Amino acid sequence: MAKRRLSHHQKKRIDNAQQALTESSDHLQGLVISHHGGKVVVELPNHIIAECSVKSNLGAIVCGDQVVCEKTANDEFRVLAIKPRQNLLQRVDGFGQIKAVAANITQLLICLAVKPEPNLFLLDQYLLAAEQQNIDSVIILNKIDLLEEQVDDPFELESIYAALGYQVAKISTKQKNGFEVLRSIFDHNTSVLSGVSGVGKSSITGALLPEISIKVAEISEANEEGRHTTRTSRLYHLPNEGQLIDTPGVRGFNPVIDTTRPISAGFREIAEHADHCRFANCKHINEPKCTVLEAVKKGLINEGRYQHYLRILQT
Repeated sequence: MAKRRLSHHQKKRIDNAQQALTESSDHLQGLVISHHGGKVVVELPNHIIAECSVKSNLGAIVCGDQVVCEKTANDEFRVLAIKPRQNLLQRVDGFGQIKAVAANITQLLICLAVKPEPNLFLLDQYLLAAEQQNIDSVIILNKIDLLEEQVDDPFELESIYAALGYQVAKISTKQKNGFEVLRSIFDHNTSVLSGVSGVGKSSITGALLPEISIKVAEISEANEEGRHTTRTSRLYHLPNEGQLIDTPGVRGFNPVIDTTRPISAGFREIAEHADHCRFANCKHINEPKCTVLEAVKKGLINEGRYQHYLRILQT
C-alpha cells in the first residue's frame, strides 16, 4: 500500500509538535545507531542501548539521527521526534526512489579500489553530493597490494583530486598498509564509508573494529565485484571521539544531486574560475568569454572532470 501523502499543514503541525518534544525535559535524547524492520536501535544516556518503536509520520530515520524518546508504560521505548539535522546524505535506488543513507555526518569517505578499477564519474558524483551538503570528503584507494608495479599515482587521483584539496589515502586492508593515516582520518568525525560493492568497505570496518565480526563476501572472479555483505546500516564508535556509519553495499550507488543549486558550485575548480565569467548565469558550455572554458583549454581544469560536469548537467 502506498504511503499517504501529508498536506503542508499536516507537515507543519508535525514539525511544531516535534520541536515541542525536543524542548521538553521529560524525554530522553538519543542517537540512532541502527535501523531494522519497523524499529530503530537508539543509544540513550548512560550508554543504554534500546530497541525503539517509532511514532507514525516521522519520516525516514537513519543512522546518525538525534532523536527524542519516551519510556512507555510497559518499560519499552518509543521515538517521538527527530531533532533538526545538520545534513542528510541520500541515494537513488535501482527503482529511481530516493533513500536516506545517514544524517549529521562530517565527512564522506569514498572508497575505491585497484580492482574493480575506479569509476571517476561516480567519484565526482559523490564529491558533488558531499559539497552540496557541506560534508568533507576523503578519497580512499584500497587494494594497492594488487598493483602490478610500483605506481606513485594510480589512476591520477593525487594529480587530479589532491590538487583540489581532497585528501587521498592509499591503503591495503590485506597487508595493513596505510592504516595509521586511515585511523587518524576518523578522529573527531562522524564518517560514512561509501562505494560500490567489492572495494572493501566491510574489510576496512573489520580492520578498524577487529572485535566486531564483519562478514566479508567472496569476490566474484567474473566481475571482481563483491556480493552484498552488509545488510543493515550501523553506527560504530571509534577511538578519539570518532564514529563510523557503515552502509549496505549497493552496486551503482547513486548519490542524490540537488538540481536546485548550481552544479558548478560543487566542482571546486569550476567554481573558482566561474567567478570571472562574463555572464552571472553562465553554464560554462559554449558562452562567450567563459573563463571556465578558457581554463579547460589551458589545462587548468581537468578535461575529464569538466566532461563529468557536463554529463551531470544534462541529467
